[in-house]
Amino acid sequence: MKKFLLLFAMLFILGLRADAYQITTNAQTKRIPMGTKLELETASAISSQNVNQGDMFNAYLTRDVRTQTTMILPRGTVVRGNISGVTAPKMLSRSAVLYLNFDHVVAPNGSQLPISAGLCDNFELDDNGGIKGGGNYAASAKKNWSKSGDIIVKSTKWGISSGEDLFTGGKYLVTPFSAIGGTIAGAGYFVGMSIGDLFKKGNSVFIKKGEVFNIVLIESLDVPVSE
Repeated sequence: MKKFLLLFAMLFILGLRADAYQITTNAQTKRIPMGTKLELETASAISSQNVNQGDMFNAYLTRDVRTQTTMILPRGTVVRGNISGVTAPKMLSRSAVLYLNFDHVVAPNGSQLPISAGLCDNFELDDNGGIKGGGNYAASAKKNWSKSGDIIVKSTKWGISSGEDLFTGGKYLVTPFSAIGGTIAGAGYFVGMSIGDLFKKGNSVFIKKGEVFNIVLIESLDVPVSE
Protein backbone atom coordinates (compact mmCIF):
# COMPACT_ATOMS: atom_id res chain seq x y z
CA MET A 1 0.00 0.00 0.00
CA LYS A 2 2.84 2.43 0.84
CA LYS A 3 4.56 1.72 -2.47
CA PHE A 4 1.27 2.28 -4.31
CA LEU A 5 0.67 5.62 -2.60
CA LEU A 6 4.25 6.72 -3.30
CA LEU A 7 3.93 5.79 -6.96
CA PHE A 8 0.60 7.63 -7.21
CA ALA A 9 2.12 10.76 -5.67
CA MET A 10 5.07 10.67 -8.07
CA LEU A 11 2.79 10.31 -11.08
CA PHE A 12 0.62 13.22 -9.83
CA ILE A 13 3.66 15.49 -9.43
CA LEU A 14 5.00 14.55 -12.85
CA GLY A 15 1.58 15.31 -14.32
CA LEU A 16 1.62 18.77 -12.77
CA ARG A 17 5.09 19.44 -14.15
CA ALA A 18 4.00 18.31 -17.61
CA ASP A 19 1.01 20.65 -17.48
CA ALA A 20 3.18 23.54 -16.31
CA TYR A 21 5.67 22.86 -19.08
CA GLN A 22 2.87 22.78 -21.65
CA ILE A 23 1.51 26.15 -20.46
CA THR A 24 4.96 27.73 -20.48
CA THR A 25 5.89 26.58 -23.96
CA ASN A 26 2.57 27.71 -25.43
CA ALA A 27 2.66 31.14 -23.79
CA GLN A 28 3.50 34.06 -26.11
CA THR A 29 4.44 37.47 -24.78
CA LYS A 30 4.95 40.94 -26.15
CA ARG A 31 7.33 43.31 -24.45
CA ILE A 32 6.43 46.92 -23.70
CA PRO A 33 9.87 48.52 -23.44
CA MET A 34 11.25 50.54 -20.56
CA GLY A 35 10.59 54.26 -21.01
CA THR A 36 7.16 53.76 -22.57
CA LYS A 37 4.53 56.25 -21.42
CA LEU A 38 1.10 54.92 -20.49
CA GLU A 39 -1.86 57.29 -20.18
CA LEU A 40 -4.20 56.46 -17.31
CA GLU A 41 -7.33 57.84 -15.71
CA THR A 42 -8.34 57.39 -12.10
CA ALA A 43 -11.28 55.11 -11.27
CA SER A 44 -12.20 57.17 -8.20
CA ALA A 45 -11.15 60.35 -6.44
CA ILE A 46 -8.02 60.29 -4.27
CA SER A 47 -7.51 62.86 -1.50
CA SER A 48 -4.61 63.24 0.91
CA GLN A 49 -7.21 64.12 3.56
CA ASN A 50 -8.80 60.66 3.71
CA VAL A 51 -6.23 58.09 2.53
CA ASN A 52 -3.62 56.20 4.50
CA GLN A 53 -0.41 54.49 3.59
CA GLY A 54 -1.20 51.10 2.04
CA ASP A 55 -4.64 52.03 0.68
CA MET A 56 -5.25 50.66 -2.81
CA PHE A 57 -6.42 52.56 -5.89
CA ASN A 58 -7.33 51.66 -9.48
CA ALA A 59 -6.70 53.43 -12.75
CA TYR A 60 -7.51 52.51 -16.35
CA LEU A 61 -5.60 52.73 -19.60
CA THR A 62 -7.12 55.39 -21.83
CA ARG A 63 -5.57 54.06 -25.06
CA ASP A 64 -4.80 50.68 -26.59
CA VAL A 65 -1.22 49.46 -26.40
CA ARG A 66 -0.65 47.34 -29.50
CA THR A 67 1.50 46.52 -32.48
CA GLN A 68 0.15 46.63 -36.03
CA THR A 69 -1.04 43.04 -35.70
CA THR A 70 -1.40 42.32 -31.99
CA MET A 71 -3.38 43.84 -29.13
CA ILE A 72 -1.13 43.90 -26.07
CA LEU A 73 -3.17 45.90 -23.53
CA PRO A 74 -6.58 47.20 -24.58
CA ARG A 75 -8.08 50.48 -23.48
CA GLY A 76 -9.73 50.02 -20.09
CA THR A 77 -7.04 47.66 -18.77
CA VAL A 78 -6.84 48.00 -14.98
CA VAL A 79 -3.64 49.28 -13.39
CA ARG A 80 -3.61 48.88 -9.62
CA GLY A 81 -1.48 50.69 -7.08
CA ASN A 82 -1.27 51.75 -3.47
CA ILE A 83 -0.60 54.83 -1.40
CA SER A 84 3.06 54.55 -0.43
CA GLY A 85 3.07 57.68 1.73
CA VAL A 86 1.15 60.80 2.76
CA THR A 87 2.60 64.02 4.19
CA ALA A 88 0.10 66.38 5.80
CA PRO A 89 0.05 70.14 5.02
CA LYS A 90 2.29 72.26 7.24
CA MET A 91 2.70 75.86 8.32
CA LEU A 92 4.34 78.39 5.99
CA SER A 93 1.70 77.36 3.43
CA ARG A 94 3.57 74.12 2.71
CA SER A 95 1.26 71.74 0.88
CA ALA A 96 0.50 68.09 1.48
CA VAL A 97 2.40 65.49 -0.55
CA LEU A 98 0.90 62.22 -1.80
CA TYR A 99 3.07 59.30 -2.95
CA LEU A 100 1.62 56.73 -5.36
CA ASN A 101 3.10 53.30 -6.04
CA PHE A 102 2.01 51.39 -9.15
CA ASP A 103 1.84 47.70 -8.30
CA HIS A 104 0.50 45.58 -11.16
CA VAL A 105 -1.44 45.46 -14.42
CA VAL A 106 -4.36 43.08 -14.94
CA ALA A 107 -3.60 41.48 -18.33
CA PRO A 108 -6.39 40.49 -20.78
CA ASN A 109 -5.99 36.84 -19.72
CA GLY A 110 -6.61 37.82 -16.09
CA SER A 111 -3.04 37.45 -14.88
CA GLN A 112 -1.58 40.12 -12.62
CA LEU A 113 1.69 41.45 -14.02
CA PRO A 114 4.02 43.33 -11.66
CA ILE A 115 4.79 46.78 -12.98
CA SER A 116 7.57 49.21 -12.17
CA ALA A 117 6.51 52.72 -13.15
CA GLY A 118 6.47 56.29 -11.92
CA LEU A 119 4.57 59.50 -12.53
CA CYS A 120 6.16 61.63 -15.20
CA ASP A 121 3.88 64.64 -15.74
CA ASN A 122 0.42 66.19 -15.26
CA PHE A 123 1.10 66.84 -11.56
CA GLU A 124 3.39 69.12 -9.58
CA LEU A 125 5.95 66.66 -8.21
CA ASP A 126 8.54 66.97 -5.46
CA ASP A 127 12.12 65.66 -5.75
CA ASN A 128 10.98 62.17 -4.69
CA GLY A 129 8.14 61.92 -7.19
CA GLY A 130 5.36 62.79 -4.74
CA ILE A 131 2.34 64.82 -5.83
CA LYS A 132 2.23 68.24 -4.18
CA GLY A 133 -0.95 70.14 -3.40
CA GLY A 134 0.47 73.27 -4.98
CA GLY A 135 1.40 76.55 -3.40
CA ASN A 136 3.98 77.44 -0.77
CA TYR A 137 4.99 80.52 1.16
CA ALA A 138 6.88 81.99 -1.78
CA ALA A 139 3.86 81.52 -4.05
CA SER A 140 1.57 83.08 -1.45
CA ALA A 141 3.90 86.07 -1.04
CA LYS A 142 3.99 86.55 -4.80
CA LYS A 143 0.20 86.48 -4.92
CA ASN A 144 -0.01 89.02 -2.08
CA TRP A 145 2.48 91.30 -3.83
CA SER A 146 0.42 91.20 -7.02
CA LYS A 147 -2.74 92.03 -5.09
CA SER A 148 -1.10 94.93 -3.30
CA GLY A 149 0.05 96.28 -6.67
CA ASP A 150 -3.53 96.11 -7.91
CA ILE A 151 -4.66 98.17 -4.91
CA ILE A 152 -2.12 100.89 -5.73
CA VAL A 153 -3.09 100.97 -9.41
CA LYS A 154 -6.82 101.14 -8.65
CA SER A 155 -6.29 103.93 -6.09
CA THR A 156 -4.25 105.94 -8.57
CA LYS A 157 -6.87 105.52 -11.30
CA TRP A 158 -9.56 106.57 -8.84
CA GLY A 159 -7.62 109.73 -8.06
CA ILE A 160 -7.32 110.62 -11.74
CA SER A 161 -11.02 110.15 -12.51
CA SER A 162 -12.27 111.74 -9.29
CA GLY A 163 -9.97 114.76 -9.64
CA GLU A 164 -11.26 115.47 -13.13
CA ASP A 165 -14.83 115.22 -11.86
CA LEU A 166 -14.11 117.91 -9.24
CA PHE A 167 -12.66 120.49 -11.63
CA THR A 168 -10.47 120.74 -14.69
CA GLY A 169 -6.94 119.81 -13.77
CA GLY A 170 -8.09 118.44 -10.44
CA LYS A 171 -6.40 115.12 -11.16
CA TYR A 172 -3.03 116.77 -10.56
CA LEU A 173 -4.11 117.61 -7.04
CA VAL A 174 -6.05 114.49 -6.09
CA THR A 175 -3.95 111.79 -7.79
CA PRO A 176 -0.82 112.11 -5.60
CA PHE A 177 -2.89 111.75 -2.42
CA SER A 178 -4.82 108.76 -3.79
CA ALA A 179 -1.56 107.15 -4.93
CA ILE A 180 -0.01 107.61 -1.49
CA GLY A 181 -3.15 106.23 0.15
CA GLY A 182 -3.15 103.29 -2.24
CA THR A 183 0.52 102.61 -1.51
CA ILE A 184 -0.12 102.58 2.24
CA ALA A 185 -3.18 100.32 1.78
CA GLY A 186 -1.30 98.01 -0.59
CA ALA A 187 1.68 97.74 1.74
CA GLY A 188 -0.63 97.04 4.67
CA TYR A 189 -2.37 94.34 2.70
CA PHE A 190 0.92 92.71 1.71
CA VAL A 191 2.37 92.74 5.22
CA GLY A 192 -0.85 91.57 6.86
CA MET A 193 -1.50 88.73 4.45
CA SER A 194 2.14 87.62 4.42
CA ILE A 195 2.18 87.41 8.22
CA GLY A 196 -1.06 85.43 8.10
CA ASP A 197 0.45 83.02 5.57
CA LEU A 198 3.26 82.25 8.03
CA PHE A 199 0.70 80.46 10.19
CA LYS A 200 -1.42 79.07 7.37
CA LYS A 201 -1.23 75.43 6.34
CA GLY A 202 -0.78 74.56 2.68
CA ASN A 203 -3.18 72.85 0.30
CA SER A 204 -4.23 69.22 0.40
CA VAL A 205 -3.75 66.96 -2.63
CA PHE A 206 -6.95 66.11 -4.46
CA ILE A 207 -7.08 63.97 -7.60
CA LYS A 208 -10.56 63.87 -9.07
CA LYS A 209 -12.26 60.81 -10.54
CA GLY A 210 -11.40 60.54 -14.23
CA GLU A 211 -8.19 62.58 -13.84
CA VAL A 212 -5.91 61.77 -16.78
CA PHE A 213 -2.18 61.45 -16.18
CA ASN A 214 0.88 59.67 -17.54
CA ILE A 215 3.21 57.12 -16.02
CA VAL A 216 6.49 55.89 -17.51
CA LEU A 217 7.76 52.31 -17.30
CA ILE A 218 10.94 52.08 -15.27
CA GLU A 219 11.34 48.43 -16.32
CA SER A 220 10.04 46.67 -19.44
CA LEU A 221 6.73 44.80 -19.14
CA ASP A 222 6.15 41.38 -20.73
CA VAL A 223 2.47 40.73 -21.45
CA PRO A 224 1.01 37.33 -22.44
CA VAL A 225 -0.88 37.65 -25.73
CA SER A 226 -2.74 35.38 -28.12
CA GLU A 227 -2.13 35.66 -31.84
